[in-house]
Amino acid sequence: MRQFFLVMACLLLAACSRGPDVNTLEADVKARLQQVFGSQLQLSELQRRGSATDSLAPADSERLIVYFDAELQLQQAYDFSAWDSPGAASLLSVLGAGPRGISGILSGGNQAGDRLRAHGSLIYQRQGDSWQALVAQGFSQAQQPRDNQNDNSQLITAISTALHLAPGGTSEQTRQIIQDEVLAALGNIQGRLSRLENGYALAGGPAYGQYSRFADAYSRLLQPQQIKLSTLLTDGGLDNLRLLRAGKVQLALSQSDTAYQALHGQGLFARDGADTQLRALASLYPEPVHVLVRADGPQRIADLRGKRVNLGLPGSASRDTALAVLAAHGLQVSDLASSSELDLQNALTALRDGQLDALLQVIGTPADTISAASDALDLRLLALEPAAIAALQSSRPGTFAFTLAAGSYPRQSQAVTTLAVSSLLLTEQTLTNREAQQLLNLLFSPGAQWLSLGSVQGSQLSARQPLAAIGIPLHPGALQILKDVPAGMP
Repeated sequence: MRQFFLVMACLLLAACSRGPDVNTLEADVKARLQQVFGSQLQLSELQRRGSATDSLAPADSERLIVYFDAELQLQQAYDFSAWDSPGAASLLSVLGAGPRGISGILSGGNQAGDRLRAHGSLIYQRQGDSWQALVAQGFSQAQQPRDNQNDNSQLITAISTALHLAPGGTSEQTRQIIQDEVLAALGNIQGRLSRLENGYALAGGPAYGQYSRFADAYSRLLQPQQIKLSTLLTDGGLDNLRLLRAGKVQLALSQSDTAYQALHGQGLFARDGADTQLRALASLYPEPVHVLVRADGPQRIADLRGKRVNLGLPGSASRDTALAVLAAHGLQVSDLASSSELDLQNALTALRDGQLDALLQVIGTPADTISAASDALDLRLLALEPAAIAALQSSRPGTFAFTLAAGSYPRQSQAVTTLAVSSLLLTEQTLTNREAQQLLNLLFSPGAQWLSLGSVQGSQLSARQPLAAIGIPLHPGALQILKDVPAGMP
């Protein structure tokens, strides 16, 4: 028995020791930090924590995921929530860490000498007798059911029976229709019950998306103060604005350009009319336009003419912005070989399988689905033309020029100029000033640990961020909290 355990221990030790040695790993981590953060962030300690075979590696290659623990030290004061420099999102990408894999980042900024701790990983590929670092392991959000998303199969079956359908519905399409309606009804019920119990209902987004994860993190942040915040699964920002206007929720998340359209009854909201009661509580984090191609794909957005391009889900806020981006570059849908309506995950799969040439998506950085896809696919971000950015800023209030910092994604060695919108926390004028101030004081609390709460985007929150790109009026209660609002605010 002792010999058996000795053999197993040796095998485990051999497995853990595969790949580059600790000196090579340390040099590669230092080089990655230097490329993105320069001399501002230094690696002070690193421990190798073993390795595992990369299950996504091509059949003809040998790849390993090498895990490590690292301690980093800031050489000068640094604000990881700043939008115009590499922040927590870039650090996650550089180190191949998940949101809970980094500790020590402080809301409101860090000081010189502060130490950060990280649990990260790099992917290596064997090159002859040596190992070459490829990318940081892309983080993929664990697909665990949320507390308020239980199995609704019994309810769907019961409704099918009540409608005299075959057990479980006559087809997958039938079941999907029933499931969509059940989730919408449950959201409405939850919102009404939440307000009845003196709480707030927040329209988030699709399950496992950035909006829903931020909403869940915000809810947990408020719990110690005995503030009940019920987060609702929705179809996203467009749906959220309509739920807010209908009085089914008190708070909602959406894009700044889409909120402007809702306020004025334009674009996607032309049939709805102007929502004159809509107000912003805060600008949360930037959502840049991502134009993604394969490494050997088109070089400029103009080169998308005659290509197969995914523009996003029909009726979505992201798709509306994507169409405007194409138009600003002189392209219409009719100029494309084909335009698809896939969600981001399926679009990345189609890009990988050669069924697409490009995709456009408006999403916060880093989008974990993009980071994870970069493990197996060499992706490249296309820059928007300066003239197109200027035209979009003039024609679409709520948009602003933005730079995706180097290192935001694996293999992204250069900064990329693009357009962005703000993710907004929205409400109606019916919310009292006292309620608005209480919610914002906690939202921008210096002690808020957004990464540990599970939201990468939350780490970009700062009451000091410019608010001129919001595009809609601030709630009066917010004006008293965010005292440094630029004079150009509407």
